[in-house]
Amino acid sequence: MIAHISDIEAAFAEETNRLTAERLPISAVAFAVVFAAAWVIEHQTHPDRDFTFALVYGAQLLTLCVAVVLARQHRWQARGRALVVTTFIVLFFLIGLYHALLRAEGEVLVMALLYLETGAMVLFPWGWQGQLPVALAAVTTYSVAVLCGERVATPLALNFLGIGAISALAVAGAAFMARQRLAFLRQAVELRAANTALAEANQSKNHFLAGVSHELRTPLNIVVGYTDLLIEGHFGTLPHEVSEVLERVARNTRSLVYLINDLLDLSRIEAGRLSVQLAPVKLAPLFAEMVRFVEPKLRAGAVGFRVDASNPLAVIADRDRLEQILINLLSNAAKFTPHGEIELRARAVDDRVAIEVTDTGVGIDPTELPKLFEPFSQGLVGRQLGGVGIGLSLSWRLAQAMGGELSVTSQAGRGSTFTLRLPAPRA
Repeated sequence: MIAHISDIEAAFAEETNRLTAERLPISAVAFAVVFAAAWVIEHQTHPDRDFTFALVYGAQLLTLCVAVVLARQHRWQARGRALVVTTFIVLFFLIGLYHALLRAEGEVLVMALLYLETGAMVLFPWGWQGQLPVALAAVTTYSVAVLCGERVATPLALNFLGIGAISALAVAGAAFMARQRLAFLRQAVELRAANTALAEANQSKNHFLAGVSHELRTPLNIVVGYTDLLIEGHFGTLPHEVSEVLERVARNTRSLVYLINDLLDLSRIEAGRLSVQLAPVKLAPLFAEMVRFVEPKLRAGAVGFRVDASNPLAVIADRDRLEQILINLLSNAAKFTPHGEIELRARAVDDRVAIEVTDTGVGIDPTELPKLFEPFSQGLVGRQLGGVGIGLSLSWRLAQAMGGELSVTSQAGRGSTFTLRLPAPRA
């Protein structure tokens, strides 16, 4: 933990020097403009001081230019705070020298020094370590100028009180802003570490899901294979009751295989390893296959299934992934439709084809719609009827991977319509 804190403080010190050096050029321009404006004002009241002011202004510009040139060098960027502090001390010396030589107005000197102090506090994130030398230089400059004969119209003690109070406030303000920056940096480091830990945990979860799913899929495929052989009579004729039981076993085992395949695909998507093979896919043959898949899942006599298999439309998609999406959507429709009708249809919409799965089931509560396509997210009815909540999330991601989109409209108690939009082949 100590090493971690020291690393943060070292990074903070490095950032402070870098930011201070980076902000010097724009600050130099601002101060040069202000010094020029001060020259205009000084000329209106004391035109006899123009030559001296020109010499001092030239020295100030030279100081700022040298500092900006040094700040652009990598070696001096690492010492940005010391470079800028030195620059300000030189500027204070030049301003104090001007006032001492001409025995100018002490109040004007106080205003100039306070401007530089507060401007430095706002412009440079150097903390009290940078602001304190600047504040001491301001007080020292004023003291030396007074000793050299600076004219003062107001009580001297009042001027020292003003410059001393503002200097103390500037140091305190710089220290406060530095503490805030350090706190933000610590939070950023902690958040970065937390995000890294979450990413590692998510990767471990994906590896676990992939491994477990692969180990489960192999024996399940064997169960499905032997069950089909038994049903087809390869090991002898079976009683009708036994055949019905085996058909239920095969049907539910295939559903479990589909679920495991979904888990595998979800882990591949999150790991960025899922690939799709896009090609024109005719919808009529695919819709006809969906009839054989859906009808055994429906409540006999209570739910009808209608499909438009005569439509000559086609889409650009990965056929296996498109079939996977339709199986997920139709399985959900069958699960959540106790009576009524389920319909599978397609229609052309501009340069895309919209494949719609509509049911008259229980519908979806509006509050559950925003999280409907998130992994392992289920509504209240979904939790009651069972499932793990990955089918819709996987379907949404597969649609995105094929250049399409999946959306839903629903009313609680009136059913739902899932719409899959995919690109249509060019004519």
